Amino acid sequence: MQYDTQAQRQAWIEGLAQLREQGAIDADDENTLIRHMDERLDAVQQELKALVPEYEQRVAEDGREVADAWIGTRAREMGEREGADARRMVDSLTAVRNAPAM
Repeated sequence: MQYDTQAQRQAWIEGLAQLREQGAIDADDENTLIRHMDERLDAVQQELKALVPEYEQRVAEDGREVADAWIGTRAREMGEREGADARRMVDSLTAVRNAPAM
C-alpha cells in the first residue's frame, strides 16, 4: 500500500510539473498544491484511524447496520469539509486569482 501511495504522489507531482511547464500554474502554486495534498492526506489518514475504535464499538453495541450508517455520516462530513478546504486553497492560487473573468 505504501508503494501505491508513493506512486500516486509521484504521479501527482509530475502532473503539476507539466502544468507549470505549460504555464498553467507557477512554482508557488505548484508548491502550494503539493504541500496541501501532503497535509490533507496525512490529516485524513489520522482522522480515519481515530474513527476505527468507535466504529468497532458501535458494531459490537448497535450492530453493523447502525455502525455503517454512523461511519457513512462521518465520511460525508469529512468529504464536505475536505472539499471546502480544497476550494479555499484553489481559490488562493495565483493562476485562479489572476484568471480572466468569464
